[in-house]
Formats: sequence, structure tokens, C-alpha cells
Amino acid sequence: MLWEKELSQRLLRVIPLSEKHIKYVKKPEQAEEELLTHKVLLSLAKKVCEKREPVKLREIVDDLYSSVTKREMDVVRLLIKKTLIPSGIVEKLYVGKKDVRYLLNAYRFQETRKVYSSSGQVIREPVGAVIEIPREHFPIPSEVLQLLMCKTGLDRVLNKLEEDFGRGKISETLYQTMKTEYEVLMEDVRERLKKHEELVKLLGLDH
Repeated sequence: MLWEKELSQRLLRVIPLSEKHIKYVKKPEQAEEELLTHKVLLSLAKKVCEKREPVKLREIVDDLYSSVTKREMDVVRLLIKKTLIPSGIVEKLYVGKKDVRYLLNAYRFQETRKVYSSSGQVIREPVGAVIEIPREHFPIPSEVLQLLMCKTGLDRVLNKLEEDFGRGKISETLYQTMKTEYEVLMEDVRERLKKHEELVKLLGLDH
């Protein structure tokens, strides 16, 4: 719960990356080092999604290998240090005196390239579509998921209520009473979802 608001903000960000760095978030085609870097990135995203907080190096490495050696720990640590942190994709956090953890700076990235304006200024121009970490690794706040489940459940109840009343299965008095109760609950859910409106819309969950 402590980190969910921060994670929600990171889901909304789109970080611009150069051609040199965008390759780390794309699915690699050849280079072995790029392939391992991509696997490390996805393992980090997966573990953060599971725990809803920054994760330790060991948790990332455990997800990558069946048995972990010091060499593997060092390789993954170095990859994060030399590629994912300098590119701005990953942040290294010190949450305690000897407690180092990692967190994605964002889950969506945009390749950019340098271009020169007519006045000679250097600007960065977007290239192609926004690239996302796979959405199954998005740490969607639990409150959002719970509210969306409530909304879905209430929609079904209200639809069933209309159906039963239309078929004469319940009296008008009971129908009006229950409809009022469930509509009040629905309005409360909608109001609480408003503070997550941008995220819900981004995820295509605003149906």
C-alpha cells in the first residue's frame, strides 16, 4: 500500500529514450547481452508487480535462474548498473542502511532522436509508437482493481434487477427500493474511481 501511489504515477509516465537505450525495452532479436538485459528488465517488472514495492537484486536473479551463484548475481548487478540505470529505465533505491532495491522509472517508453530546428536548436523528436512493458507486469493499484470489480458486480446486479422486474418476478416497490440502493453504491464507486481516472483510461478499463 505504501508504494502503490508511487507505482501508479510511474505507470502514467512516458520516458523518452535514445535509439541506443530503447533497445533495452524492445524484444531483442540477436545480441546476447541485449537479450539478457531484456530478461532482467522483465524479471524486475514481474517481481515489482507481485510485491507492489521495490525489489532486491536477489529476487530478480532468483526469477531468472533455478540456482543462483555469486557470478550470476554479479552479472545481473553489472547489467543493471551499466545499462538500465544510466538509461533512466531503472532506479536504484536505498530503503535502509544496507537495503538496496530496484524499481522501474516507468512502464512506457518513447524512442526519440535529435533533430535541428531552423534556428539551429537541438530538439528531440518522437520516433514510432510508445513501447510498453507487457501489461501483465503492470502493478495496477489494488484499490483500482477492487473498485473495478465492484463496478462490474453492481452493473450485473442492476441489469438482473431490470430483467426480473421486466418479467414480473419482483414487485415495483421492491424493484424501486433495490434499484435506489444499488445506484447509490454505484455512484460511490464511480466517485472513488475518479481519482484514478487517468490510469483507468490508459488501461482501457473505463467501460
